[in-house]
This record gives sequence, C-alpha cells and structure tokens, in this order.
Amino acid sequence: MKNQQTNFLWIAVQRVYMIYVATMFLVTFLLNTPVFLIAILTKSDRLGLIANHYWAHAFFFLVGVPMEIIQKGDLDKKGTYIFCPNHFSFLDIAITPFVPVPFKFVGKVSIAKVPILGFIFRKLHITVDRTRLRDKYATYTKSISALMDGFSLTIFPEGGIRSSNPPLMGSFKEGPFRMAIETGVKIVPITLADNWHIFPDDGRYFFKRRKCRVVIHEPIDPANYSMSRLKDFQEDVRQLIQKELNHLNAIL
Repeated sequence: MKNQQTNFLWIAVQRVYMIYVATMFLVTFLLNTPVFLIAILTKSDRLGLIANHYWAHAFFFLVGVPMEIIQKGDLDKKGTYIFCPNHFSFLDIAITPFVPVPFKFVGKVSIAKVPILGFIFRKLHITVDRTRLRDKYATYTKSISALMDGFSLTIFPEGGIRSSNPPLMGSFKEGPFRMAIETGVKIVPITLADNWHIFPDDGRYFFKRRKCRVVIHEPIDPANYSMSRLKDFQEDVRQLIQKELNHLNAIL
C-alpha cells in the first residue's frame, strides 16, 4: 500500500511539473510572438531566428533544465552550415536553437498546422511533405536557395523520430549530405544526448528534470566527398554521432 501511495504521489508531481513546463512553453512563446511577427512583416528572417535562440535559453532556464553545451570545433557565427542532430524526442526542436549560429529548420509540414506556432514556423523556416515527391523536390530547392543566401539549416537526417530503441539511431536520409556536396556548405553533426530521457516519445507525456548535454562536433568539409561517395558521407556522420551517444549514455 505504501509503495502504491508513493508511486501515485510521484506520478502526480510529474503531471504538475508537465503542466508547468507546458505553461512556460506557451507563455515564453507568446511573449516572443511580437518579435516573430515583426520579423515576418519586415522580411527580416534573421531577426526571427535570433529571437528563437533567446527563447530557448529563457524556456529551459524557467523549467529548471541545466544545459551543458560542448563545442568541439570553432563555428563562425556569421558562417553558413548544415546542422545534423539525432532525433529521439520532440524536445529536440526546442533544444537545437542553443547552437550559437541562427538557422532555419527544415521540418515536417505537420508543424505548420499548429495554431500560431505553425504560421510562424511556415514563414521563418522550410516545411516538407515527405509523402509528395513534388513537395520534396520544392523543399530541396528552397533549402539550396536558403544556403546560397547565407542561411544555415538544421535538418534531422533520420527524417523524423524513427528509432524505437534510443540511443540507437535510425538510418540517415541523403538530403542534407547531397545539399552539402552541391553547395560546399559544411555539415556540423550534433549529438543530443539526453532529450530522450527528459521527454521520451512514449505517449506518456512525462517531463523529467535532468542535465541536458548537447555536443556540437567539428564542421565536416564536403570537399572530402563526392556524389559517388554520398553513402560514405552519410555513414561517417552517423557513426560520429552514434559513437558520442554511446559514450555519453555509457553503452559499450
């Protein structure tokens, strides 16, 4: 009986904390909305992307999640990169703006259907409907144009939350690596080590407070690869991230 009461109390505390986290997400986002709208109306996309960076800092501070950003290579804050993080949790989208370079997301069109958030996402970022070949091609073209205009991109190379056994990643899509070779823009692998613990994709909607580690790896020059070695490029980046995931999660 005592164990049941303790378990019930713990679940209740977790639910209250989840409500608090959701409230802070909504409040901080709404407070930032005027900045996002100004950026959209004035076509100052970079302003909106910078605001997203500061929103992430405010949100995670308010919900009490300590961040550890490990940067293994130098990044030019005015440079252009393709950031490639692993993807095990919806929290990954909120965490990635801790990268010190403003970027546009290339994300699922389903995000654009969320009220307010979806409108802002659609205007500042790039959406893709992976079920439609024509839309995938249009997204690729828009992404190339954004890179050529000097915007960095963040693309989850797994193509979504695919893994059922984190921290083991799923296979990588070729899109970001093909873009890198075509444009000469460097790939920056990112290891998100703890999001799947903090906010697991298990349908229970528990948010667990613990330190969140983000490893920003050294940029990889696509000049070392070619279209004929596209698979090697994908696998080299995948193995780099997976090795760091295994290390940080103590998996041999």
